[in-house]
Amino acid sequence: MFNIVYLSTATDLFTKSELLALLEQSRLKNARLEITGILLYRDGNIMQSLEGEESVVRSLMQTISEDPRHKGIMLVIQERISEREFPDWSMAFRDLSLKSSTDLPGFNQFLNTRLTVDEFSETPSKVRTLLRVFKENMR
Repeated sequence: MFNIVYLSTATDLFTKSELLALLEQSRLKNARLEITGILLYRDGNIMQSLEGEESVVRSLMQTISEDPRHKGIMLVIQERISEREFPDWSMAFRDLSLKSSTDLPGFNQFLNTRLTVDEFSETPSKVRTLLRVFKENMR
């Protein structure tokens, strides 16, 4: 099992409908590739963790790096992992104000909730630490 985490910036802010389309497209593709992880989007800031077979994760990362919808891609973690941190791929948006958002397959409320002490263990993984920093500090 292999994990890559990257940060990037959207070239243009995504609309809610574009984010929903990306969620659906990514959820289906990642299921087919047996990729799990989480994608966070907040005010043009992007953080994504991808988990799966190393060759598949690296190939997907190559495709992502060529996507013109974002720039300034910075790889922050590339490592072998013993187990998946996010067994179900999901995507979190900030302040997605659709009434039915909680019913959307793959939608994660992570960026729309307050940070709590219980949210992270005493010894959080590198990925969970990055998620916390992203949540607390991005625009």
